[in-house]
Amino acid sequence: MNDGNHDQRSGRSTPTAYQLQAAVLAGRVLDAGGNTAASLVVSYDQLATGGLYRSQDLQAGHRLLQRAHLVTIDGSNHIPTPTLLRLCGLPDDVAAELLLQELLVVEPPLWLYAAVVDDEVRWENVPQADQEALEQLLDDAARREALLTSLGRTLDAQQLAVQGARGEEYVVGLCKQYLIERDRPDLAAAVNRVSLRSDQLGYDVTSPDTTGHRHRIEVKTTSSASAGRVEFFLSRNEAAVGERDPAWSMVAVRRNRDDSLELVGWCSAVNLVPHLPRDVSAQGRWTSVRLSIATTDFVPGLPLDGHIMTYPAGADPSPAGGVESPL
Repeated sequence: MNDGNHDQRSGRSTPTAYQLQAAVLAGRVLDAGGNTAASLVVSYDQLATGGLYRSQDLQAGHRLLQRAHLVTIDGSNHIPTPTLLRLCGLPDDVAAELLLQELLVVEPPLWLYAAVVDDEVRWENVPQADQEALEQLLDDAARREALLTSLGRTLDAQQLAVQGARGEEYVVGLCKQYLIERDRPDLAAAVNRVSLRSDQLGYDVTSPDTTGHRHRIEVKTTSSASAGRVEFFLSRNEAAVGERDPAWSMVAVRRNRDDSLELVGWCSAVNLVPHLPRDVSAQGRWTSVRLSIATTDFVPGLPLDGHIMTYPAGADPSPAGGVESPL
């Protein structure tokens, strides 16, 4: 069973309901411990489908499962993933819909990025052949829209994670460079990307300045800064940490059209607080907010040395007191 490709003749990137159902049937043939390719062909030849599916259809379905990363190959053994085993235990229509989601996350068609914008589906950007395939699978328009919206959010989250990681590494490099250029390579070694350990701290990078004061930096990477504003998501936890920690600041990084990164500047939590939402009742709490801040509200450069906080005599500058945390 060789790897298959999209149906190029139809120009469609979305499998039909028939192809997805064939893949679900093929998945149900697989044993949890795996099967050889030869034994699978025999099983597909012998599978009773009431004449609806030929062995070739089931083999094509198996290739679709491989494309969706739901089957792994170890030598000659084809092994279903735990996700596939769970999926195959669901009703046929639900299994087919979830299989399509898995496939389109792994192989997102180019039109999907243009079709889902800000949680809105723009059907005019979905090719007609793909619209027809979706209608075959899901006859309810609301479910089709929900499927594409969910896929758009998943892809956005993946892109944001990749973009955010690049921005954090970029700021780590800038902080180290800043300290090395000021003859403090010893302090440059103390710059850390702490988000690799936890994303619940409320900041991504810690860096000392030339005096040894430790700064806690939340990094936001955006492609919107070229329009004169910086747009980003801020979590409630990040805002809370920033409000109570005088050593906290947010650094904005611009991702240019050529995919290069550029430092926009930094701001303290004081600049962000006026833009934060307020809980209107005890029954609801905001958890994340999308902010749009003018680039002129950001101080050029890094917060190091330009953002040294003063403390009362005898006070401990660490956020929790005691010895300065390595984080």
